Amino acid sequence: MKPRYQAILASALLSLMALSPVHAQEHNTGQSVPGQADAQKDIGITDISLHLPTTPGQGQPELYFTLTNNSHTTHLLTGVTSPACSKLIGYHTDQENTPGTRHLFQHLALPETTTLVFASAGYHMLCVGPASQALSQPNVQVTFQFLGGSSKSVSAPITSTAQ
Repeated sequence: MKPRYQAILASALLSLMALSPVHAQEHNTGQSVPGQADAQKDIGITDISLHLPTTPGQGQPELYFTLTNNSHTTHLLTGVTSPACSKLIGYHTDQENTPGTRHLFQHLALPETTTLVFASAGYHMLCVGPASQALSQPNVQVTFQFLGGSSKSVSAPITSTAQ
């Protein structure tokens, strides 16, 4: 099955499930980019979680999430950060991971009225340089930055991949 169809199928399945809401903080730096000033208001971030490897030291924590652009304007994701990781990079489970994959979330277009799913069986993010103190908490903050300077921070539950 092609990745595009996998993403659509996963999105449809997730929308059928009753999921707990994610509390988000929105930030706008006031920088003016036509059509991009309030991207954080148009983007919904759901189903977010940071999964720890089953065996400590065997693998890296992985960040999964769903992004929904509810507007009629395409927005651009320019970065994702978390105090739990020195760096978050793009990764694909079943494909060769190139520099383009690693930097995917630094220039990701979020098409208008579209949902993109980043789950374990496809594109998602790896936590490089995990901070053990932050990972010992039940949740960690993750901040998504958008073209134009706005951002949205959400709380991601930390879970074991065995769950």
